[in-house]
Amino acid sequence: MVENPVKEAVNQQNVIFAAVAAVSVVMIWLLPPVGFSACCVLLILLPPWGRTITERALISIVVLLGLVALIFPRAGVMPITTMSAHLGLAVAVLAVAAARFIPRLARPLPKPTISDALIGIMLVGTSWWLMSAYVGRSLYSIVSGLFFTGWDNQGHFTTFANTYEVGSTTWPTIDGSVAWNQWYPSLHTTLWSLAQLGSQTGADLLERTSLLWPYVQWSSISFATCLVALAWVAGDLAGRLGTLVNSRSDFVKKWSTPIGVVVFATFALLGSPTRLFNNGFTNFMMGVTVVVLTAYLSARDWKSARGLGWILIPLGALAAIGLWTPLVLGLIPSGIIVALALWRVRKWLAPIWVIAAGGFVGITAWLQTQAVINSDPGTSAGGLLADLGAVGVGMSPFNIGAALAAPIVVIGLAILLLRCRRAPLALATAGPVLGFCVFAVIAMAGADGAELSRLVSYYALKTLNAMLLALAPLVAALAAVGICLFLVAVGKATKGAANPRSTRINVIIGGVIALAIGFTMFGYVGTTTQDFTGGFTLAPGVAAANARSAGVENNLIGEAIITAQTAALPYPDKTTMLWDGSGTLPNLWVSALHGVMSKNQNTFYANLPPFPYDAKTNGHLKLSLNLDPSLHLVVLWFRGVSGVMVEELKIDQPDRVITVKVPMRSSPLCEECSL
Repeated sequence: MVENPVKEAVNQQNVIFAAVAAVSVVMIWLLPPVGFSACCVLLILLPPWGRTITERALISIVVLLGLVALIFPRAGVMPITTMSAHLGLAVAVLAVAAARFIPRLARPLPKPTISDALIGIMLVGTSWWLMSAYVGRSLYSIVSGLFFTGWDNQGHFTTFANTYEVGSTTWPTIDGSVAWNQWYPSLHTTLWSLAQLGSQTGADLLERTSLLWPYVQWSSISFATCLVALAWVAGDLAGRLGTLVNSRSDFVKKWSTPIGVVVFATFALLGSPTRLFNNGFTNFMMGVTVVVLTAYLSARDWKSARGLGWILIPLGALAAIGLWTPLVLGLIPSGIIVALALWRVRKWLAPIWVIAAGGFVGITAWLQTQAVINSDPGTSAGGLLADLGAVGVGMSPFNIGAALAAPIVVIGLAILLLRCRRAPLALATAGPVLGFCVFAVIAMAGADGAELSRLVSYYALKTLNAMLLALAPLVAALAAVGICLFLVAVGKATKGAANPRSTRINVIIGGVIALAIGFTMFGYVGTTTQDFTGGFTLAPGVAAANARSAGVENNLIGEAIITAQTAALPYPDKTTMLWDGSGTLPNLWVSALHGVMSKNQNTFYANLPPFPYDAKTNGHLKLSLNLDPSLHLVVLWFRGVSGVMVEELKIDQPDRVITVKVPMRSSPLCEECSL
């Protein structure tokens, strides 16, 4: 009996992959950067799911995020060390390599497609574009870039540095109070810590200041991966919609997916998304992407719902809770499709899955919400809603009109898909937007309670931005289908549709049209970028890139932060207080680079008087010292007049206050400074 040639080829591949996996695992310990990279590639290629390379990679990422959220929860006890990172990666690679020897799970490698190539180029190019302003820069410049582009960079760097340095998601503090942001979802920084520990050479931990570049690196790669994932959703959806509209056209079948990727990439790189990166909202972007991707992969058709949805929905939900908790609402519609799919297979499976998955996810979401509520003793759910509604600053600009129209657009598309008997796809595409809309209404209610405009409220705007990001792949897919249909019509009109040369020309025309539409939306066609007319500005994505470059060039604030942190190194058990060239955010940065910031310390910084500091600030510090016996200060200054002023504190509290002169070069902003 002759063995199936496909099965024989798969078996040969399995043996080769098993050997490569074994070598890669050994390399994790011998040469971590190489071993880490090889294992990541294997985790993309080896798993038994996905019809294309990109799809396989994205499913693996969702599974990985869910498992990390499960094994290393916020405020957990699992160690996050070089050993745990290496062991976790090794076990994952060996598990997927061994699974390929199970006949039912053995799958041949997907053949690379045009869309895979476009996705790969987009991933590399976007990652480089986001981090390029920081490449080769000094610590002064990196801190300055992060400082000027977004307040939240400091907060997320803090959780990353804490997890990495402490070796756990539970962080002890010098004053005994809970660590600041200990209650905040921090799956992203847990993942970055594991990645840094798993890929770095040497057993010694990096200092906090040396983690600035890894923070930029991992956040850039994570953000670029999010854009790539949404581009893939746009392309895959375009392919499905294209066959619904014109199932006979080979041109539509072949090119709607790549054109969908190009259309979304144009929006992603020129539009508002990269402003979120500048602001330090990578966790938010990751949360939106996980929900959109999980909802789509789990419920785009009945087969996906049966084969993938039962595991992706709970893991994706865990990841979403660990990134930006309210976004998990966007998975409910796809969860309904998965339950119906299981019901159609075995009626008893659906209730068991709903109870098990829904209960586990619900309890996790409740625990995360309670952690946020309990971070301020005496606060209730209603009080938390009012506090959230009162926040009116911090959101980056985006197209609010398109976000407000998102529910109408997705409902319209869902109705059309239902008429075509594509109920799973209808809910998979509409679900995230409608789920986000629920929390937008809740956030707006909080804004009403705080007597703040709904379109000024930070959390209302942030949720609207999530709706826009979830809508963008759908619009890109529809645009791609429209472009393909237009080109097919042109081909028929010229009677050259069957000509290969004509097809290539149509592809070129389609790409030009897609790029022209995207560029025109941002004012780049027929407009010079040198001297803009009144009211015209750079595309948001280009403006965001310019902001990153400008931030790293203006490095005086970074120099003040780094030199102050260096001067405070001999005093690890004291709260830093930067007096000169300062303010709340510089002090937060110095504290984040100095050690684990406690909630009490963060409150101390938040309550500081406005900069510049003077005698009133001295009085405030004396009052703080009297009210908080655990507060011990190291006051950092670099101007002579400041040294005289802070000396009063030292005289008044000699056991609890130390003053340190920071060597700072002379500059137009501080001519009396000296090294």
